[in-house]
Amino acid sequence: MKRYVLGVDGGTESTRSAVFDEIGRCIGFGTSENLTGHPHPGWAEQSILKWEFSLVDSIKKAISNSGVDSNAIAAIGASATCPTVVALDKQGRPLRDAIMWMDLRATKEAREIAAADDPVLKYVGFGNVSPEWFPCKILWLKRNEPDIYEKAATILDQPDWLAFTLTGEKTLNINTTTVRWFYDSTSGGFPLELYRKIGIGDFPGKIPSRIVRLGEPIGGLSEDMAQKTGLRAGIPVAGGGADAYIGVVGVNALKEGMLALITGSSQLEIGLVDREFHAPGINGTFPDAITPGHQVVEAGQISTGSVLKWFKDDFVNGRITEAASRRGVSVYHVLDEMAAQVPLGSEGLLVLEHWQGNRTPWVDPASRGVIRGLTLSHTPAHVFRAMLEGVAYGTAVILDRMEAQGVEINEMVACGGAANSKLWMQIHADVTGRPITIPEEAQAVSLGSAVLASVAAGIYGSIEEAAGEMVRVKGVIEPDLHKTDRYRFFTNQYMNTYECLKEQSHELVKRVEESRDEERDLSEASQDT
Repeated sequence: MKRYVLGVDGGTESTRSAVFDEIGRCIGFGTSENLTGHPHPGWAEQSILKWEFSLVDSIKKAISNSGVDSNAIAAIGASATCPTVVALDKQGRPLRDAIMWMDLRATKEAREIAAADDPVLKYVGFGNVSPEWFPCKILWLKRNEPDIYEKAATILDQPDWLAFTLTGEKTLNINTTTVRWFYDSTSGGFPLELYRKIGIGDFPGKIPSRIVRLGEPIGGLSEDMAQKTGLRAGIPVAGGGADAYIGVVGVNALKEGMLALITGSSQLEIGLVDREFHAPGINGTFPDAITPGHQVVEAGQISTGSVLKWFKDDFVNGRITEAASRRGVSVYHVLDEMAAQVPLGSEGLLVLEHWQGNRTPWVDPASRGVIRGLTLSHTPAHVFRAMLEGVAYGTAVILDRMEAQGVEINEMVACGGAANSKLWMQIHADVTGRPITIPEEAQAVSLGSAVLASVAAGIYGSIEEAAGEMVRVKGVIEPDLHKTDRYRFFTNQYMNTYECLKEQSHELVKRVEESRDEERDLSEASQDT
């Protein structure tokens, strides 16, 4: 019987599952929506109960659409967002909605951790700590929801929740613990001294002790999930990790000189390097985070595709949506066509894409989005193109920081939603001056999960071998270096926009937080009365 593997991608907007054959061809795909709530500015939460429905729904759709006998599926691999906090009671039930990766509520805690003067802060270049990181959110939870924290028998990241839901096994994965928890497999494991310093010394007692590597079998699919999905009970579930990192596997960017550009609601730039180094404005390098014996360098932009979605959902007029509907294409397709007619530089319109702050290189959660240079002659097409360009400017700044540390970047390999836009990829290539390889399989994170599943099933002997057999290239977008020279002016304007508005943004965010606290105090006082 021909063997197949299933790759699951627990993304922000949806859970996506795909059935792949042994050479990486997608046979069937299924998706199921996830919904994000924003109770306060900078906060983001999702229902864990909805996740379980989405997981089962997407798997069933993928199997149905593939036409494959479910008994022929040999293994499952799964990845998800990170760092996303899941708190479970003694029975494994969620105590609250998940605190999502993009959530910035732990800004105060992040500042305190950055000031802790601990050696593990080398992984953030001995600079600022992002409030996205797991220890920041755990400290916030302990301080602000002590009852939830006390009742939490197990605290997991979303990839580990997926593994637990599929197998019943409580484990941690080496990828997310390394890149977001300060875990170091080469020198002592978890930073217990840091945890004690910041007041979460009891946190290790709430997490599983077993840490699995990418592609390592965690356990077999549980009887319960087998019944719900139609899959065979007992098939191996592979160790996974953060969606972006599994995307690196799914585009086979496993050689030095290649930088994976993982796009979606956010954007990550990840590459393997041959040496350990640590520098401001860059995350890493992280040991063993993808494959044993290799260091990984990482940078990222919090709000990329999510900014475009915000614009499309809330500000695009009926004329554009009607045109898309009439032609049977997406609204993004029409916006791309319109933006392609706008000159380079968007006729003086510039966007700083910090809708949810900045992860790198400035590591500034209090920075905010800017649309600068508006005139009455600007149209929605100008705004949309300026957003596309603004994200690319942020990528260029990150590449400059990496190169300053001796990181070799000969090409980028892109996957995710942005890779579907030839215009956006061409803008990235032109702004950065780098060729961009587009893999054949658009769902690179699902494919990366499937690669890990193929290793767990014993189809291939290593991640490198599996990726070499299962990942294929669709094409390469070459940069127009004349445009690269012209774009440098706008990239400098982008950097100057941040620097000039940084302090003002901090004051504004502080005032918003103070106003929210005042309103809460007044509300509580009114209720007491």
